Amino acid sequence: MSVYEQNSKWYYNFMLYGIRKHGACKGCRTISEALEFEAEIKNDVSLIYRKKKDLSEIITIKQMFDYFLEYSETNNSKHQYEQNKHKVEVFKKYFGNIVISEITPEKIEKFKKFLLDSGLKNSSINRYYSSLSKAFNLIILNRKLRMQNPCTLVKKLKEDNTIMRYLTEEEEKRLLKELAPHLRPIVICALTTGLRLSNILNLKWESINLDVGFIEILKQENKGHKKIQIPLSKKFKKELKKIGIKNSGYVFINPDTQKPYTTIKSGFNKALERAGIENFRFHDLRHTVGTRLVASGVDLQTVKELLAHSSITTTQRYTHPVKQNIKNAIDILDCF
Repeated sequence: MSVYEQNSKWYYNFMLYGIRKHGACKGCRTISEALEFEAEIKNDVSLIYRKKKDLSEIITIKQMFDYFLEYSETNNSKHQYEQNKHKVEVFKKYFGNIVISEITPEKIEKFKKFLLDSGLKNSSINRYYSSLSKAFNLIILNRKLRMQNPCTLVKKLKEDNTIMRYLTEEEEKRLLKELAPHLRPIVICALTTGLRLSNILNLKWESINLDVGFIEILKQENKGHKKIQIPLSKKFKKELKKIGIKNSGYVFINPDTQKPYTTIKSGFNKALERAGIENFRFHDLRHTVGTRLVASGVDLQTVKELLAHSSITTTQRYTHPVKQNIKNAIDILDCF
């Protein structure tokens, strides 16, 4: 029995749903009164447990993603936040405003197929998967939900990381010729620093030290959460002087809005089309930097630090042979 008498007083002592409760049955003089008192305590514990357990059946997708975007706006770069906003709209349109307990692994698999049928690549679909999983983890942790993240029961799609696109020297010449004036310094920055687009669009004059000749990206501004310092090239310095050097504010400003660019995708893709360059993304400029450095004999550790990779394994992707190197190797054989 979980109630007992001691020194003419009654006490309860029980465990329910993993919760231990022990205390005095206040005002109770008989075992019947003590049992009734205990029953009320057990009922209170049950209500608390059910409330925690059933929250997932009350919280809607809208509530979960509102919290996710609030977190993203505070902890991610502006570019990442804008990307997450777009993903959230896709999630809401596909799933509707159902409660989060209704998002099962089976529904997530169907969502992956929907994205695949829409023409997205495996890597892009995996980014949607990661955002959905992050949203679940945040709400589960914040609300202390007694539920499993359904994404943990769904596998990511296999990505082909062996194919890496980079600009040839001839393609670079054609691209620079076709770029709009406001895009040229942005692309030059990418080709001379290896920075990600989000870092470039959020670059401020305060981060550029022209006297010392360095760009400094703080760890909270970098995807890999690493502080990086990149020497300024002569080519990029010329572009900065053309823009007009300032003491503060964003480096790349949209002249129409007087605000920093949030995206340059449309203008960049049109320039690629005019230049006759296919199957190329802005991020491939970063691959171009890594490929050129390794092909020129720069050691992997230096390339790793410059590109702020968290692992040398990532940097090793740039050790693939370029066509010109293969041709040079054959020319060497001709000499024997």
